[in-house]
Amino acid sequence: MWKHKEDSSESIITAKKHIDSSHKSEENMKLPPKAVVFCIGSAMECLKTNYNTKVIMKKIPKFIGGSECLVVKEHSNVCFVHGGYGSPAIADTVETLIALDVKDITLIGMCGGFSKKVKVGDVIIPRKVLSEEGTSLHYYENIKFVEQSEILISKGLSYFNQYFNTYQLNTVTTDAIYRQTFYKEEYWRNMDCVGVDMEASALLSVSKYYGIEPNVILLVSDKHPINKEDKNWDWGNSEFKSIKNKFIINSIKYAIYYEHK
Repeated sequence: MWKHKEDSSESIITAKKHIDSSHKSEENMKLPPKAVVFCIGSAMECLKTNYNTKVIMKKIPKFIGGSECLVVKEHSNVCFVHGGYGSPAIADTVETLIALDVKDITLIGMCGGFSKKVKVGDVIIPRKVLSEEGTSLHYYENIKFVEQSEILISKGLSYFNQYFNTYQLNTVTTDAIYRQTFYKEEYWRNMDCVGVDMEASALLSVSKYYGIEPNVILLVSDKHPINKEDKNWDWGNSEFKSIKNKFIINSIKYAIYYEHK
């Protein structure tokens, strides 16, 4: 337990204070109400290649790093950023977006599959995400699974089922990418999880802390061996690059045309 029940004191550093500090740029410090947060390295370039985009902020004023912020010119009510990797980075992104007046957040990311229920190229819209990251414990005294809205799950399933094998299954978020042991993944399977990422539970928990119901949509990028005798771990498959681009483009369409209300 890292968030103490008796602690009602203010944070020394907040995203708003950071934005208003000497780090503040001359840009308009306000974003559209909807934000898509990519945790896929090629996503922003894919967006710029396939859409007529405009830079509305050269660098979002995160505490750690910060990507440019783009809109599709014909749809300026939705902005797109790269959220970074890992739970501290994604919490920084969420805090910053909320401080810049964002009210609706969608995470588009990837996960490793460790269940026979999924394969590379499948899309998972998790009903709930097991938190095995430390960031969320600074916002909640105790946290195990973080759930996302059934309404958003239903909308995501309705859209992505047109283009991918799409499942409503549980996932897990970890801080320790090199400690995904056979024992640990069996433990996760016994908790009905099928995939692992590094950001989803933190994005859900931090967003909910501020009263925002976010959406998490994950593409299975690689398949882990179930047993030691199985084929060794490797990234994706021969078609994965085109699958990933298709997923990114459809995620952009989903964000633009589907209202999260």
